[in-house]
Amino acid sequence: MQRYARSLLLAVLLSGTVASISLGQAAAPMGPMTTVAANSITWTDANVPGFAPGMKMAVINGNPDAAGPYTLRLSFPDGYRFPAHWHPMAENVTVLSGTLQLAMGDRVDDSKLKAYGPGDFLYIASPNPHFGGARGATVIQLHGEGPFAINQVGSMAR
Repeated sequence: MQRYARSLLLAVLLSGTVASISLGQAAAPMGPMTTVAANSITWTDANVPGFAPGMKMAVINGNPDAAGPYTLRLSFPDGYRFPAHWHPMAENVTVLSGTLQLAMGDRVDDSKLKAYGPGDFLYIASPNPHFGGARGATVIQLHGEGPFAINQVGSMAR
């Protein structure tokens, strides 16, 4: 099942975002440095099984499905909620805009949510389930060592 989730995530990621980077639209290699202009980032719908529609994803650097470093951005509309899930590798999260609401645990419980704003950083060791959402339009940046995968824990039942 985890292999299926990883393959499905790869299909989602490869549905435009990785191709745009390899074509030079989002990342411009400059010798030992790569730059990504904010206005060149290509956002795609992140159709992750078990997650509500509305989340968008952009691959900033690397290949999240392969071994090695990656950087992603996720964009959530106001009021978005995501179910309890975990990742096989540690996750580094930086809030870029809006308010990320996050809590640790394998069952959604809104009373446990804490709010994190622009500039806040969270390190989530693996395999620790977490859940949450967004207050206001919110963008976060994730980075870590791949392969990146999402493993859902339970339902969104409230």
